[in-house]
Amino acid sequence: MLKKYLWAILILFLAACGSGASTEEKPKEPKQTEQAQDNEQQEQNDAEKEESVEEEPPEDLEETGEWEDKDFGKVRVVGVGYNDGVGIDGKEDTPGKPIEMGPIKLFVDSLMVLEVEPNEDMKELVFEDQDKVRAIVTDMRAENTSEDDVEFYPNQSIMVTDTGEQVESDMLLMGDVGGEFLGKVKMKDQTWWILKDPDADIKTIKMIIKPPMNVDDFEDLSEEKRLEFEVLSFEEAKKKDGN
Repeated sequence: MLKKYLWAILILFLAACGSGASTEEKPKEPKQTEQAQDNEQQEQNDAEKEESVEEEPPEDLEETGEWEDKDFGKVRVVGVGYNDGVGIDGKEDTPGKPIEMGPIKLFVDSLMVLEVEPNEDMKELVFEDQDKVRAIVTDMRAENTSEDDVEFYPNQSIMVTDTGEQVESDMLLMGDVGGEFLGKVKMKDQTWWILKDPDADIKTIKMIIKPPMNVDDFEDLSEEKRLEFEVLSFEEAKKKDGN
């Protein structure tokens, strides 16, 4: 399981950090609806993101939980989140389990705590000149199962840690899994929450997800959800997964 989530988070990480994915639009077929065109473009972008990264993860990633990206800096996995309710239980064959919020299905594919030593450019552009940063990072997918237009922002969820921090997602690393779902739309991306304490030893994380709203009258379509994640160190996660 850990290898699968490391690889998944790395794919989106490199794509988000400017790995060279093409943004050129694919020619649209005649007689397509605007919604179908949007969905086709999203699928093309997702495929291009995956094709833009290496075919194999960096050597020793599975063993050490560390890698370095020339455009970003050094990254180390210091915590791995587990929640049986979303299908992250340490077992290789457990499928992702959707969180159902009205017409929305939300999948949290992974949650990790990363320690980052950004390069000089990223320190200035993103991390407020900090030499070391600790962040909660999730990979999420969301799907509107109805024909109705819905607003939903899982990428603006609140994270509360057992170390006493309550943080909002970082505006520059928020990802695209959130916004207006105009009919049966799917979105997926990676989102970061930057912690104030770069040395925080986190054991549990509560993720508070606001409900989706109807675009026409802004009425909530469900209750908010609160997900509790147990956070294990990278070494503990390897043992849990039987590595």
